[in-house]
Amino acid sequence: MTTTQLVRNPAHQTGFAGAASRKLKVLVRLDTTMQSARIQVGGTVTIQNLKALYAIARRTNALVPGMEIVVDLSKAHAGAEALADLQTAVERGCLPEKSDPLHSECRLQVLEPLTA
Repeated sequence: MTTTQLVRNPAHQTGFAGAASRKLKVLVRLDTTMQSARIQVGGTVTIQNLKALYAIARRTNALVPGMEIVVDLSKAHAGAEALADLQTAVERGCLPEKSDPLHSECRLQVLEPLTA
């Protein structure tokens, strides 16, 4: 009889440096007419991982520049600084320069998270 033991990564058990808790779960849905997209986010959005979320928004926007993109944080948590940064992108109508040096029009809408 053979026994297999599962050895877990200590970072997942202890939350070492918060590594496991900072991962985002993201699902992108495009409507059939390519007029809008929804980026469903799970996990905790921080100023550190917001760069990855912007990269997804930039790639989504590249399919049809200027389409409406809803960043749905309704099943996520988000830090105040990350929310403020997202709100700035919404108001400007483009992603931050570090994420999109071309300043392509990006019609973002953000649905509020579970908690800030």
